[in-house]
Amino acid sequence: MTSRMEAHPIPTVKARVDELLATTSQHPSVPLQSSLYHGTIGVMQVLYGPDSSQEKELHAHVRAIRATYEAADPTGTAYVISGIAGTLTSIKAELDSGFVGSLRATLTGEVLTDLIKLARTTLEEPGANAKNVAAVLAAAAFEDVLRKLCDLKGLGDQEKLMDVLTTLKIALVLQGSEVGIAQSYLNFRNQALHARWSAVDRPAVESVLAFTEQMILKHLA
Repeated sequence: MTSRMEAHPIPTVKARVDELLATTSQHPSVPLQSSLYHGTIGVMQVLYGPDSSQEKELHAHVRAIRATYEAADPTGTAYVISGIAGTLTSIKAELDSGFVGSLRATLTGEVLTDLIKLARTTLEEPGANAKNVAAVLAAAAFEDVLRKLCDLKGLGDQEKLMDVLTTLKIALVLQGSEVGIAQSYLNFRNQALHARWSAVDRPAVESVLAFTEQMILKHLA
């Protein structure tokens, strides 16, 4: 479950915004306008997703200017670049204030909460198959919440989940008994995702779901 923002942590996006903003001070030209325009759209899609209201607003702004000035008209080009600079300044303010990170955390919490609800609903059904499906959902939610905590805290990306836990421990995101509990669930995650059903029981699934929900309420709500 890899999101756009997991591939582009907030510090990386901030650096890209700063780079684009610095470029807006260069002498206006059509190539510069094109580079800034596409670069800004790329940043928006990383932060807000494709076809966001912010992206549509920038498209409309550029279209309005181009309806008045010829494509090669330096005045129109300067106006477009000025508008892009204003957009980037607004994005930078949101990043610096933590607004975008908070929004992402809320959305992440909502998605994971839905996953947990689905796992609990499945677990209420009788039979081993329902238990097994719920175990896979619980394992996925557990892993996803830990990886997203790393992402939202700007701690980078680790391939192994054990390394993710270690990073969260060192950064004091996970503290006290949370560390040991999370480590104990690594085995559950491996058993569930490798279909070793005899090693997974319903109480274990319920326990993992409860812990994962606790992490969401503490860090992502």
